[in-house]
Amino acid sequence: MKVISSIINNLIDKISILLNSMLLIMITSLIIIILGRFFFAWGNIAMQEFVMYLHSTIFMIGICYVCKEKSHVSIDIFSRNYTESRKIKINLLFDFIFLIPFSIFIIYISFDMVTASWNILEGSGEAGGLDFVYLLKTLIPVTGFLILLSSISNIIDNFGRLK
Repeated sequence: MKVISSIINNLIDKISILLNSMLLIMITSLIIIILGRFFFAWGNIAMQEFVMYLHSTIFMIGICYVCKEKSHVSIDIFSRNYTESRKIKINLLFDFIFLIPFSIFIIYISFDMVTASWNILEGSGEAGGLDFVYLLKTLIPVTGFLILLSSISNIIDNFGRLK
């Protein structure tokens, strides 16, 4: 079981490296857009949408990294006096009750929308925009799947720490 957790964690770590690179590209693109608009009165809808696509990807896919690192918001007011064993049990309970069903729900609820978007190869509503909205919508079930993988890894790790 520890091997499965290790494989999932390595995958998420590799994804986080990719997301860091995307963040640098996004910042560079934003600087180009801002300087172009300020100094040259230049604007490009496709480039602005490209930044939006990068931002969406970083945010959506980054959720699995946050879950893996356990750096999400938690309410420590209640649990700061708990023993380590009790904290692990609570984390296991919340993973089973909330995180896994939530990730499955995200995958289920987005499937029809993503399929419809792929069927028509949905594009931008803006003239000169990017015609890859279907790829952007695909991030929704991918995010659900990665959250599911992250929660499985957390459960395996927590069971290992519990024993």
